[in-house]
Amino acid sequence: MYRVHSPSRCQRRARLNEVASPRRSRVLLAIALFKLAKSVACIALAAMAFHLLQPDVAEHVGRWLESLTWATRHGVVMRAIQSFVDLGPQQFRVFGAAALTYAALYAVQGIGLWLGKRWAEYLIVIETGLLLPVEVWELQHRFSLFKLGVLLVNIAIVVYLIRVLRKPRTQATHG
Repeated sequence: MYRVHSPSRCQRRARLNEVASPRRSRVLLAIALFKLAKSVACIALAAMAFHLLQPDVAEHVGRWLESLTWATRHGVVMRAIQSFVDLGPQQFRVFGAAALTYAALYAVQGIGLWLGKRWAEYLIVIETGLLLPVEVWELQHRFSLFKLGVLLVNIAIVVYLIRVLRKPRTQATHG
């Protein structure tokens, strides 16, 4: 009689090591997690934007933001709050749709990298590389340490992935 055995601990560990082969370095896994976190953040932003389509919710949030005493003392914060209050339903729809589009892109990139797919590396280099000039322009016009940090992280990601992509791969590691 044929008996099915479950894989031993050593076999499971060998399979995990196979999945976590050199093609999936810790840096690539960190980038994948970063992209997946960005995807989750974009989904949350989209949900908030669509939730704010309800007039009573948007009005209540606007009143609450205007009531923040620390915000009324800072001109920049007050202008941001006023811009938010002045947004209409169409802007919330567009913002929500854009956030969902980016969420899908970041999810595809993150999952592709997690699975060790080479196309995901190319996709991230192209997408991030195309946005670098926009980030530089934004940094020149509205400098902040946060924006500088984001720019430096994105440059590091592009440089690292270009180095990874330039290394030859064996047939077994192509994704």
